[in-house]
Amino acid sequence: MSALRLAPLAAGLLLPLASAWAVQSCRESAGAELAERYVQQCTKVSPATHPPCNAQNPCDEILAEVYRGCRLLTAAERPAFCGPEAGKPALPPEVVPGR
Repeated sequence: MSALRLAPLAAGLLLPLASAWAVQSCRESAGAELAERYVQQCTKVSPATHPPCNAQNPCDEILAEVYRGCRLLTAAERPAFCGPEAGKPALPPEVVPGR
């Protein structure tokens, strides 16, 4: 069988797998309200010129930037959502990246 005849078959088998591997946006996985809160926190503490503070990104990516930004701030500069210790934001454990 030629490669051209196999291409539609291969595409039909691989496309469902590709969509299963697609990463959900934070808005999709956490809901619009929580995603917006993460985006606002991210924007507030991120020093990046193009931070990943967008609800279309995965929550883990947004929260990782929040953690990074919180760690860069002094205790006096740190917003309450960062928590009392740098790098330990006061976020619910179910949304902490890597858990």
